[in-house]
Parts: sequence; C-alpha cells; structure tokens
Amino acid sequence: MDKLIANEICLASKLRDKIEGLFLEKGECPTGDRNTPLVAYWSLVFEFNRGILHLIESELFGSAFALVRPTIEAIVRAHVILMCSATDLKKLANDEYRTNLATVGKEIDAHFGTDNLFENFLKKARTSLHSYTHAGSLQLGRRFTGSDLVPSYSQQEILEVIHLAASVAFMVNNLATKHLGFEDAWKQNNELFADWAKASVQLPSPPRPMLQPEQTS
Repeated sequence: MDKLIANEICLASKLRDKIEGLFLEKGECPTGDRNTPLVAYWSLVFEFNRGILHLIESELFGSAFALVRPTIEAIVRAHVILMCSATDLKKLANDEYRTNLATVGKEIDAHFGTDNLFENFLKKARTSLHSYTHAGSLQLGRRFTGSDLVPSYSQQEILEVIHLAASVAFMVNNLATKHLGFEDAWKQNNELFADWAKASVQLPSPPRPMLQPEQTS
C-alpha cells in the first residue's frame, strides 16, 4: 500500500469516527416522516465511508470507486428529504423517487444556501459517477496497465475518492446535527473537519483525474 494513501486512509478514518461519535453520543434517534429517513441516510453514508476505505486498503479500487455514486446519492437524498414536497416525500417512501443529478444540485443549493456547491460538483461528476458504478468505460479502462490485465488507478484518483468520502461524511453529519438542533455537535463537527482539511494532503482544485474521462487511457 502506498504510504501517502495509507496515511490519508488513517486520517479519514479518524475523522469519520470522531464526527460519527458526536451524533451517537446524543443517544437520540428522532422519528418522523422526514427525521427517520434522514437518520437512515446518515447511517448509510457512514457505512459507505467504511466500505470505501476498507476496499481501498485492500486495493480493491474498482469496488471502492463504484461506491462513490451511491454515497453521493445518499447525501443528495438526505438534503432532498428535508426540502421536498409531500408528493416527493411519498415517492421516496415508496421507492418511486428518481434522483435527477442534472437538476437536483441547483435545487439543493437554492434551498440550503450552499452557493453553487452541489450544482457545480454534480454537473462535473455525474457522468463519471455513473460510469464507475455501472461498469462503464472509465471503470473498464482502469482494468489494464498497458496491455496487461492489471488494474490501474492513479494515486491522485484514489486520494480524491478518500477525500470525497470524508467530505460526504462531514456533510451528512453537518446537515443532521444542524437540523436536529445538536448545536454543540454541529460546531465540533465543523472544527474537526477543518482540522482534517489542514492535516490531509492538498489535492489540485478542482480535482481532475477521476472526473475527466480523457484522463483514462
């Protein structure tokens, strides 16, 4: 295992465990049509985070990359559940809701005042997310190193996935603690994320390889 990647996994795991504990220490699991699914999405994001990091640690990179889209879907739906209409709430409960990644980012940004964060990310990443999850060309192209059937995922791509998983865990915890009125946990969540961002390796902004198909040979 690459030492830099191993260190980033360690840092991301520590962040996850600390911020997850902020919520769990409350010993509360609020219920209701919106709160119950919110907490379920929260739980799912943290499990996906563990899955991604364990898979990368085991050098099962294709499987780790395939989990990025459902992780993004979970954080998107965690926001949607708090802002959607009664009709969409019913669709979500009945598994009839379909996330439109082309439009939902702008809607989330408008409702939660997150500038263009979701819109910009989803606009850039949705095609790649789909390709990695559904065995598309980006995923297939990384099954080879030259002409050899040896998976090839760059260090920067792997680091990007680690950082993305950590960021989504922070975001869902930020959303849940704020919505449920856990102000002290919300404040600590932001402080811990800021500390992690300072300690972790700095990637080019905006990140490139995973999001750009032309980087695949």
